[in-house]
Amino acid sequence: MRTLSPPRPTTVAAAAPVAPRRHRRRGRSTAAVWILVSPYAVFLTVFGLAPAGYALWTSFVHDGSFSGLRNWAAVFDDYRLGEAAGNVTAYLLLWLPVLLLTVLSLAFTLHARPGRAAGALQLVYYLPGAVTGSAAALLWLFMVSPDSSPFGPLLRLLDVRTATDALSGGSLIAVLAVMGVAVHAGGWIVVLYGALTALPKDVLEAAQVDGASAWRTMWHVKLPMVRTYVAFVLISSFASGSQVFVEPTVLSTGAPGQISPTWSVNQLAYVYATQDGDFGKAAALSLAMLAVGLLAAWIVITRTRMYATDTTKAG
Repeated sequence: MRTLSPPRPTTVAAAAPVAPRRHRRRGRSTAAVWILVSPYAVFLTVFGLAPAGYALWTSFVHDGSFSGLRNWAAVFDDYRLGEAAGNVTAYLLLWLPVLLLTVLSLAFTLHARPGRAAGALQLVYYLPGAVTGSAAALLWLFMVSPDSSPFGPLLRLLDVRTATDALSGGSLIAVLAVMGVAVHAGGWIVVLYGALTALPKDVLEAAQVDGASAWRTMWHVKLPMVRTYVAFVLISSFASGSQVFVEPTVLSTGAPGQISPTWSVNQLAYVYATQDGDFGKAAALSLAMLAVGLLAAWIVITRTRMYATDTTKAG
């Protein structure tokens, strides 16, 4: 009668070292991730979370003692906040669509016409963005002054005799929007063009084989594949636009009495801190602006499914 032999222990012995080896690989991968992330985590904590936490505490302090919601109530009762918020809202409603349209149209045009000219045009588009902040505001202050602007004849044709005329009333928002597009569009065009050049060529070739026109390829193939970058442009631009400060501050020197020192929300927070010496109200208003920015970012991320993976899309 034939007896069955017990299983060989060598099979278990040979398979045993596999788990520790995988564990070591996983451990090395985790360590590498933490090494790469740790510098950003340190900077985020020191220059982001810690100041935000200190501002939160300061917003509840008045004259060195805890005052509850007193600073918050005073900020929202200030009539200047409504005017500043209205100015910033009007600026964003004009500037953001024009900026996105400019960035998308020029980036897609560059990608549709590759070659040596594309690299040269990227530099041309980026150059205005190299002049930022107060320097850009001073430059545009001369641009809207008929006596020194290269567009002087056009400004006179529009009955603009001085810089005050160009920066008064609703025209200030238009000037700020043009400034914002000139300063910010170039960098985003380079970023979006880089994303477009990284698209899989077989997908684009398949669209051409199927007879898709350049417009349909752009709208139904390219744009969905770079929607993450477009969402990032929108979030970052909203954050910078809602905190507009330097441009109206510098332009006010060319139009005395025409631009209020509290024209924007950020300027109002600056007045609280520097002129009034009330850091509690300045902190409360700054945190309110942060909350608005985070809410806008959350809406964009959820609506565009910015961080969706193939698995979550299928679900």
